[in-house]
Amino acid sequence: MTKPVLGCTTVTFGGSLTDKVRAMYAAGFEATEMWPRDVFEHAEGPEVAQRALRENDLKVSVYQALRDYEGMGAEVRNAKLEIAGQLMDQMDLIGADILVLCSNCDASSSADEEEVADDLATLAELAGERDKRIAYEVLAWGSHVNDYRAGVELVDKVDHPAFGLMLDSFHYFWTGVPLSFLDEMDMSKVFHLEIADLPKCALPAIEVSRNYRLFPGEGAYPALEFTEKVLANGYSGIVTVEIFNAAYRAQTADDVAARAMASVKNAL
Repeated sequence: MTKPVLGCTTVTFGGSLTDKVRAMYAAGFEATEMWPRDVFEHAEGPEVAQRALRENDLKVSVYQALRDYEGMGAEVRNAKLEIAGQLMDQMDLIGADILVLCSNCDASSSADEEEVADDLATLAELAGERDKRIAYEVLAWGSHVNDYRAGVELVDKVDHPAFGLMLDSFHYFWTGVPLSFLDEMDMSKVFHLEIADLPKCALPAIEVSRNYRLFPGEGAYPALEFTEKVLANGYSGIVTVEIFNAAYRAQTADDVAARAMASVKNAL
């Protein structure tokens, strides 16, 4: 098994983008996830992000994120497709080729499988025309698709080469999908892998996900075993440590990056 490329996401860190990228590179990471804020929060414009990536030899694994797209009706779909096009323009600035789409969380969205699949196929076609891919992330609080078993079925139904999964261990564990299900997944349809651990608690999923994620091996779930199984089953993309936790953002970027790398390098 080839050693995977390891990445970390910018939202794990406090401080400037330049500090975050430099710390990731120093810790041994080769890639990072980026968000529109990373590209446009600087008075100098996108050149700051471009320079930081270039000087630290980091590739962009995925660009985050399009939300509440599928099953919303023609008017919303068309507006969201325009936004998707704008996000893809931004991706061109930083050399990203995978756009994350989160499963719809709008309670008014349709659960009709045909409508949803058609919407997703339309987005995938746009991505393919732009030499991009869509990584569909199954959120644990999604209105209709909130379990990776349903996510796999949906990817199979869409059946487009530019449409696959963003596999996130947090959402996978939260909904109770057994590790054995990974053996049934076609890893060629997993476009990106995010890993995180989490505590046992009674808080809502969205609150834990956005505030209390832990580094792999530091929580109550088998995040490292999960990652090893995904890799053993043929996943060959980038492995990203994705942590949302205010306590880590209050620490120095160097300390957090070193801790992030230490949490995964021995197992991978």
